[in-house]
Amino acid sequence: MNGLVDTHFHLASMMDKGIDIFSLQLDGGMDIGCEPEDIIRRLPLIERFPSIVYSVAAGPWCLDSDRTPEQLVDELVEYNRSTHPSFIGEIGLDYYWKYGTVERQKELFIRQMELADEIKLPVALHIRDAEKDTIEILERHTPRKAGILHCFSGTWALAETALERNYMLSFAGNVTYRANAALQEIAATIPLDRLLLETDSPYLAPVPFRGRTNTPHLIEHTYRFVAERRGISVEELKEAVRKNFQALLHR
Repeated sequence: MNGLVDTHFHLASMMDKGIDIFSLQLDGGMDIGCEPEDIIRRLPLIERFPSIVYSVAAGPWCLDSDRTPEQLVDELVEYNRSTHPSFIGEIGLDYYWKYGTVERQKELFIRQMELADEIKLPVALHIRDAEKDTIEILERHTPRKAGILHCFSGTWALAETALERNYMLSFAGNVTYRANAALQEIAATIPLDRLLLETDSPYLAPVPFRGRTNTPHLIEHTYRFVAERRGISVEELKEAVRKNFQALLHR
């Protein structure tokens, strides 16, 4: 990867798709949690990569189980105590898939935002088809250490709300897709010190690999694309993303 930081990927999911994750040369970034208990499986994989950090979370999809938001957060508290992650995430709202109910999604999201504030960790947010409610929650419940809007795909309204509250915006391979001109404009114009890049591997492979299984090796295509849109070198973008991610870890 030549020093290119990937701020959001899923090692266990890549392995499930047949990717030889131990051949990866990860030069920084974060392995992301989705359910409280997945850290048990993920930790032996993460330990093979000393340059990366990791998160724990109860994403909205957890509400398809019988557990309540309160139970999920109680589980998360225990895993946080035992594993010492660097982030809470990915958490948020996903109305596209209609996990649980809207009210339960919001409750789970807010409880984890409050937990992150209590334990002084930043958050990594997953937002899909829920921009209005997300803006309202960010305005009222942003943790002091803020965090990342992962795979940013929102409007300027969401971007501005997040930037005003000290979040960073992370762009994935979908920023390279032809239909995403508005998203490309946001990636090209937000302050450089608030920009991150990711693969979301094994999902969202960038052009020219769209539709294939994604890996952190492909992040170079997203770096090149965004650097070109911003009129800067890949080297300048690489240094900015690394600095930005480190700043989040040391707030």
